[in-house]
Amino acid sequence: MILIIFSTNPLILPTLRRRQKNGTNPNSTSGFVIPSAGALDEGNIVIGDGEIMIFQDQLIAPLGDIIVEEGGTLILRGTEIAFNHTGYYEHGILLKNNSTLEIHDSRITGLGNLYFFRAQGATITVDNSTFWRTHAICGNTTRVTIWGSHIWALHCLNQTTVDAEDADLSYLLLMGDSSARVAGSRMIEVILYDRSHVSVSDTELRFIFYFDDGTATIMNCTYEDEIRFVPKLCDLTILVYDEETAEPVPAVGVCLNRSWGDGVTIAHTGDDGAASFRDVEEGGYMVQLVEDGYEPLSVQISVLNETQRETFHITRMSAEVEEPLGSENPPIRALEPLLFAAALIFLSLGVVFRKSVKGFIGGLR
Repeated sequence: MILIIFSTNPLILPTLRRRQKNGTNPNSTSGFVIPSAGALDEGNIVIGDGEIMIFQDQLIAPLGDIIVEEGGTLILRGTEIAFNHTGYYEHGILLKNNSTLEIHDSRITGLGNLYFFRAQGATITVDNSTFWRTHAICGNTTRVTIWGSHIWALHCLNQTTVDAEDADLSYLLLMGDSSARVAGSRMIEVILYDRSHVSVSDTELRFIFYFDDGTATIMNCTYEDEIRFVPKLCDLTILVYDEETAEPVPAVGVCLNRSWGDGVTIAHTGDDGAASFRDVEEGGYMVQLVEDGYEPLSVQISVLNETQRETFHITRMSAEVEEPLGSENPPIRALEPLLFAAALIFLSLGVVFRKSVKGFIGGLR
């Protein structure tokens, strides 16, 4: 189903930088008009699966949210959406998996407070338009294409891809293997987390911040500084004592690995019960202690100080099982059926083995 909503009320939209097409004046606003406020403002606006909703030359002041369900499409042409709620992020736009949003020569803003914009696995095209007063959050392989538009803040998560050209993109944040290409644009900051990557060319910007393993390719750009946040390195000492005697336990295997299972380091305690780890990045770790004759121990710790000591006590394994009074070897009796079955298997295997040997010898004769 395709629903087209348009107006003939001759109120002109605010002038935007327009993409020149077919020889038209790039600054012309001819043909882009809006009606009086409140065209569609009753509760949520929902575009369902398989539906296409087109707003042409509209001024929309929603009382609720704009929701594009999976498989739905929302197209804005010459339209302004103005959220006027009083609560912080009270209302906004939600794009679900496999949904589509196209914004042409339009504007989305918040009048009184910030609105939310969340996209999951969606396809977004922003052409000669403005996103203002929101942190647009795009995740789960969302694909974003931007041309000649002004976007305040764009957060890209979980392999989201961005292709931006001739854009005013104030803040761009990339996380979780997301990537972006920005060309001929104007920016304030690029912030890179995890293994994200950005390629920036012919662009004016101020700062590039690197966290984790984020990378950037900068070509023919003017910027003030690149700032790399290197994690603090710490010296960690693990002390291991006997739980019963409180004496140091030597030769204990100490395994230190990140809480998410990355980067395993192994050391052994000396005669003083100490194992040392140098230049350990601050953060959460799992400590595992293993030694013959002792119960294994696993403990999660946080390494935060430049010099840090952690003390653990390990418990000896029981050498024998004590028997309750008035009973005669109850643990052995409990195992008797298993031992008897094992003996039968052993004897039967012996018979088979002897017969096989006899057959083999008989064949040689």
